[in-house]
Amino acid sequence: MKIVVVDPHAIYRRGLVASLEMDGEHAIRDGDEAGGASAELAFEEADVVIVDGAMSGAVDLVRAAGATGARVIVCATNDDPYLARAALAAGAIGYLHKVTLTPEMLHAAIKAATAGAVMVAPGLLPRALRASTPRAGTAKPDVLTGREQRVLALAARGHPTREIATELSYSERTVKNVLRDIVTKLNARSRSQAIANAVREGLI
Repeated sequence: MKIVVVDPHAIYRRGLVASLEMDGEHAIRDGDEAGGASAELAFEEADVVIVDGAMSGAVDLVRAAGATGARVIVCATNDDPYLARAALAAGAIGYLHKVTLTPEMLHAAIKAATAGAVMVAPGLLPRALRASTPRAGTAKPDVLTGREQRVLALAARGHPTREIATELSYSERTVKNVLRDIVTKLNARSRSQAIANAVREGLI
């Protein structure tokens, strides 16, 4: 797996790279120069991109990386729910808090991202969902049924299909069918994009 780390703070960036290199399973690129014209090339070669949420143009960087098909994880110095919501709406599949981040959490986030699951710093997702209200003229909450909202809310918290099925007493096939219907309803290309769309529109 190829991972690009983009962070303006050299020591922190190199620390992330070193932590990821410890297991020897990933090809890590120090993306200190990934930006502007070089960003597209760097991201096209990546499976996962880790971006500092506080850097200038972070949300645009998330969007650019996601457009290449890479999974994007944001690591921020604060747990600002507005920034988290903006990053998720731009396509980020993970949002971590640098202050509480551990090597175990980092590796778990990458594993979740490659599986298509969203991972958000503990306690942040509910605040991110409340950070703003749906814009005028956007989709209404009744676009999704109650069951679809429950399934998608659990998926947004990083629960895999099996755990969602257990939590809601559904079969795994039912959960997969519900998620497929949600992706279609929200005009998304994937589960992660459906979650991002739902967060942006205030559907969950």
